Amino acid sequence: MKVHSKQRGFSLVEAMVATVVSAIALLSLGVGQVKSLQYASSSLDYTLSLIQANNAVEQSWANLCELQNGTLTLEDLNVAPQTDKYFIEFPNGFNVDDFEILVTWSDERMTDNLANSAGLQVKLPRVCS
Repeated sequence: MKVHSKQRGFSLVEAMVATVVSAIALLSLGVGQVKSLQYASSSLDYTLSLIQANNAVEQSWANLCELQNGTLTLEDLNVAPQTDKYFIEFPNGFNVDDFEILVTWSDERMTDNLANSAGLQVKLPRVCS
């Protein structure tokens, strides 16, 4: 009597290959999650910098007559308060009617050379003589 044995289950090689493929897939998912969090943080920085730039514009707008008449200066308003993370500047100087606000920050976690800055070009009407 001849007994034929059938193979049941997986061999060790098959199990090791499946383990390696699963490990690579899980590591790839982990890297994707980390990058996603980094980009979300960068997006938050961009949004906060735009809020600060808009705040500077609003403070200028609220005191536009005094700025245009020269009775008030930009330094008096402190429209560009510096924080630990964000640096606000006027790259072309401050002209009351037409100016640019540039907000920059640094994020050492981002390694893809994104421009860590946001800028606004502002043109205000001449309302006071």
